[in-house]
Amino acid sequence: MNPYSRLGAAALKSQPATAAQVLEGYPADSVARFLAAASPITAGQVIGHFTPVFAASCLASLEPAIAGRIFSQLLPDYQITLLRQLEHDKRESLLDTMQPDLGASIRRLLPYPDGTAGAFMEAPLASVPDELSVRDALRRVKRIRRGMKFYLYATNAGGQLTGVLTLHELISSLPTSSISQVMHRHVACLSPMQSIHSVLASPYWEEYHALPVADEDNVLLGVIRQKHLRRIQEKSVQTDAISGGINTVIAVGELFSITALQLLSALISTGAALAQHDAND
Repeated sequence: MNPYSRLGAAALKSQPATAAQVLEGYPADSVARFLAAASPITAGQVIGHFTPVFAASCLASLEPAIAGRIFSQLLPDYQITLLRQLEHDKRESLLDTMQPDLGASIRRLLPYPDGTAGAFMEAPLASVPDELSVRDALRRVKRIRRGMKFYLYATNAGGQLTGVLTLHELISSLPTSSISQVMHRHVACLSPMQSIHSVLASPYWEEYHALPVADEDNVLLGVIRQKHLRRIQEKSVQTDAISGGINTVIAVGELFSITALQLLSALISTGAALAQHDAND
């Protein structure tokens, strides 16, 4: 890797919001090629700051395997948002790169409109049948590679939400007990069609840092975490701050962000010129 590439990678990694601001000024297919050269983690951090339409366009321009590796780094609620922006074939090719059970869970979340609880929920990976033993439930939780694990939701054979318990309560329970014997049967719950504004205003957040989402038949659909709601609010504030521009340099870090902006712009322009040169040859 040459010095310019190393500097560009460092700028992407340390200033993803600034990088995103610069990159959205270029064609999505060019940006996709640029991000494909970065690590999936770094590319995911930058894409997480794009507007959904531009982020989806970038992913659609990538080879499915590369897009899948980057997509897996994004937060679950943002994954759903981006999938809604993609054409059916592109969406399915991206979902096919995921583990089958996770892909199936995400497909069930897609029909809900933007601005509703259903649009922001993530797949309920930390859910178990209520007749399962504590021992087997612990084994299942250990296999979960992502998603929320603090609360464990119990469902019956029809997928209806029947109870909840914390991971600490699960670990402290008798291994031979069934989940139905140790769970709490009263569960605070959200509706998938609730507006995100009413979700934010829910009094349940004073007691819980995650809430399940169930339909009118009490079938468990997904989970919304408080930290994801905070991220939505923070991102809104951050977007306003970035759109206002960089007006004052008050620290070395901010000075570097300007350097990063100029560097990224120069790198992309150079890459575009080289690509045009190769095309002419």
